[in-house]
Amino acid sequence: MKKVLLDSSLNYYKANLHGHTTESDGVMTPAEVKKLYKNEGYSVIAFTDHEHLIDNSYLNDDGFIALTACEVAIKEFPTMSTLVKTDMKVCHLNFISKRADNVDTPCYSSVYDHFWNEGNKDKIVHSCGEYERVHSGAGISEMIDIANKKGFLVTYNHPRWSLENATDYLGYKGLWAVEIYNTAVNRDGIYEYDINIMDDFLRKDMPIGCVAADDSHNNAHLFGGWVMINTDDFTYDGIIRALESYNFYASTGPEIKSLVIEDNKAILTYVGGEYATISCRSRRSKLIKAENADGENVAVFDILPDKDGYVRFDVVDGKGRRANTNAYLCADIFGN
Repeated sequence: MKKVLLDSSLNYYKANLHGHTTESDGVMTPAEVKKLYKNEGYSVIAFTDHEHLIDNSYLNDDGFIALTACEVAIKEFPTMSTLVKTDMKVCHLNFISKRADNVDTPCYSSVYDHFWNEGNKDKIVHSCGEYERVHSGAGISEMIDIANKKGFLVTYNHPRWSLENATDYLGYKGLWAVEIYNTAVNRDGIYEYDINIMDDFLRKDMPIGCVAADDSHNNAHLFGGWVMINTDDFTYDGIIRALESYNFYASTGPEIKSLVIEDNKAILTYVGGEYATISCRSRRSKLIKAENADGENVAVFDILPDKDGYVRFDVVDGKGRRANTNAYLCADIFGN
């Protein structure tokens, strides 16, 4: 049995799946953001301006795709600012549309939309309706379900900044991915790099992917975390299919070339790491040191299909930067 999970024969496209512009609380226009990121080798940006969807497809060209997306908030006290009530829990979700032209914002709330004038908000309410958001497991799960049914991938953003813990986020059903790294929050002083949050979901039988992203608002928040999307179909639909199928990995530095499962072994090829690890549902783990920390390495891990539940892989470099694969269920890999 051989299964290719990350394919070196396909292209990788670098993407930032969380960022803001002058359409909400960012300091750069969408065109300026595109120029900066494209110059750094990025091919995909999800423009996740706050609270309402905007079609930025006018920015698309042969080497760049703008994903239609937005970030929405659900607060314990909806009319209060997190800048004022700094101990308030809040859940932030990114909605990434599977269609570029889908700008009907799910669960729109004018209470939260501080970025458009009343006339524009009235137009959105007329088109999408007014939704009352409730900060609870049931309330947020309902929003995720509505967004999923309307054709969106839903990411759970920066849990540490949000002051949420497992008793909160394990109540959120239907998420596509969790943000394990957030550049803006880290550089603003709060530690927001935690792969263990992904394991919390997985060990509760809630499959979920992992994303590293900038949450860029200004020049201090750029190029810290990204995903590498593994596909040869560089179209909006192709990028979405790859994301939906978890054909990508998250990184803050190291590069993963391929991940192949063959005869109960995982063969991980990577560049720019000092060691690689395997993690699974149980306490079992293994670390394999690189033979060449500056070059290409191959790490081979045993998989125990009847015991591991799922497997995922991390690569770590000398500066503590990581590349994180998504988790792969043994039942999916081996057909059990």
